[in-house]
Amino acid sequence: MNLEIYEILILITIGVLVGIGMSFMGQTGQGLVMPIILMLTGNAFLAISVNLLNDLIAAVAVSIGYIRKGEYKLQANTLIVIILALIFTCIGVYILMVTPLESIYGWFIPAFIICLGLVFIKSGYATTERLKTILRKIYNRFLKDNEKEATLFDINHKTNDNEIVKTNEIQEVIPYGSKLFYIISVVFGFFLGINSGMFGANSGMIIVLALIILYGYPIKKGIGTALILSIIVSIFTFILFQVFGALIKGTNYFNLEITVFLACGSVITGFLTSTYIQRLSAKTMGRAMGIVMVILGTTALTFYFIT
Repeated sequence: MNLEIYEILILITIGVLVGIGMSFMGQTGQGLVMPIILMLTGNAFLAISVNLLNDLIAAVAVSIGYIRKGEYKLQANTLIVIILALIFTCIGVYILMVTPLESIYGWFIPAFIICLGLVFIKSGYATTERLKTILRKIYNRFLKDNEKEATLFDINHKTNDNEIVKTNEIQEVIPYGSKLFYIISVVFGFFLGINSGMFGANSGMIIVLALIILYGYPIKKGIGTALILSIIVSIFTFILFQVFGALIKGTNYFNLEITVFLACGSVITGFLTSTYIQRLSAKTMGRAMGIVMVILGTTALTFYFIT
């Protein structure tokens, strides 16, 4: 397809916003990219594939800044959630291909992104000790009384956001191998897979939350690691859309022209923003991310209702 100048400028602008959002918490561009590409092409599956490919490119660019700062740590046990996610991704893509669910993408995803952004603006990221305290209390409820006495966490310890950001150690919240650990792993794997397979996202934000809640990652190390893992998810999901598209729909979903212009904005801002974003506190990062998400969602809804 031959794009007009204004369409090219829109794509580059979207890419810029996606690169910024990806830097804050690995946030996918689905809330804005998909509705705009859907408007330009009228093809929901193409919009999903373009978003996945742009997420992949942006994640690579943004992860460089975190890797250079050493803000990542790959562990074998984190693959449990990723493997579960890939399994559910296959199911999600198949369901999407054989049902008319793509009709909700123009309005549902932007609306959800706006609501989530408002939550972040209000309270920042849910990475404070309050979250860990809640998880510890939940874990203790799963134990018998004699086990509680031996494994009771210090739930009275409190710290502020600046201390959390400075903490760079991975501190276990839910004991690895416990019943609760596997239950939450399956839950995260399910949401990761459905979000990627049915909504065409790299699921970076969900991976960040999984790393924090399940494995006790500090926020910035969690984001850096999640970006690397989201690259795996994006590649796998993109390939699935091409394979299932050929087998079920008889076509592939790929557009080089749109992808290139999106990537121009995502790569430049993603690389630059990821270098400087790490100086902010967790609360500031969360609120800034919330503002970006509200802008993305509002812009997407505006385009949706106009068209």
